[in-house]
Amino acid sequence: MNRIYRKSPFWSLAGPLLGYLAIEAVIQFALMFLIEMPYMVRAYAEILRDNSGTALSMQEIWDSYMQALEPALEAIAKYQVGIISLAALGTIILTGILFARDRKLERQAGVKLPDKAPLSKYWTVVVFGVAGCIAATCLMAMIQLAFYDAQYQQNAQITYSAGLLVEIIGLGLITPVAEELMFRGILYKRFHERQSFWYSAVWSALLFSFVHSSTTQMIYTFLLGVLLSYLYEKFGSLRAPVLLHILLNTGSVIFTELGVFRWLAGNPMRMAGAVIMGAFICSVMFVLVQKMPGSVRTERASDDSERPNMFR
Repeated sequence: MNRIYRKSPFWSLAGPLLGYLAIEAVIQFALMFLIEMPYMVRAYAEILRDNSGTALSMQEIWDSYMQALEPALEAIAKYQVGIISLAALGTIILTGILFARDRKLERQAGVKLPDKAPLSKYWTVVVFGVAGCIAATCLMAMIQLAFYDAQYQQNAQITYSAGLLVEIIGLGLITPVAEELMFRGILYKRFHERQSFWYSAVWSALLFSFVHSSTTQMIYTFLLGVLLSYLYEKFGSLRAPVLLHILLNTGSVIFTELGVFRWLAGNPMRMAGAVIMGAFICSVMFVLVQKMPGSVRTERASDDSERPNMFR
């Protein structure tokens, strides 16, 4: 049984999530402001120079500013991946501290944790990540042909507009680590202190999906979130979901830059075959993971008499 007691279970979940989102928002705002500042100063100087001695209305000043700030907005779009990555990096300080504190509380409370899988078992995660990356990307491309998602297309265009190194470090490494610490390392584990596996996995995955903007991404990240929670429980370590998340993101970046997806998209049969073969390989890897020693704890961590009110 998990006997960790939290004075306010609701805020033990909401507090870290709000802190995570606030840190991201503040860092993104600060970085965008720094990018905009030179353009704002230049726009103000041009307004003073071109209209010296002439009184301007607020609308005229606003129009002049917006016209002068167009290059700033283009620069923000250009560096959007870097901005998002630095914001994610900033959250690791908070989530890293909370994650380490929670693991310490588990040890002090004598919580029985799943056995950690040996590193030799992680090859299944690697194969799953590579095959899943190809299958998922091709499937989402096919979905776009049937149900066009403008927000998804815009996000994809911004994502792949940065340099390869920035994409790999930011999207392939920093972002997966930051998200896994928050949504699996903290939220899933804290849900699972008092709730069943499925309750915890579904709710943490739902919150994970809400931080993604397009409908396509939300559906994909929800399903992915449940899978990542399962891997966390099955392997007994956060390394498993982090590794899979890194492989999915990094693989998408690298295969896109190498033109793999462009080649697959050139023939509908090739793309459909990639989806079917990737799904088959992922299914085989999932069965192998299921057969690993140990089981996912699906029951509630403690009975109702010991569990404080979730929303108290």
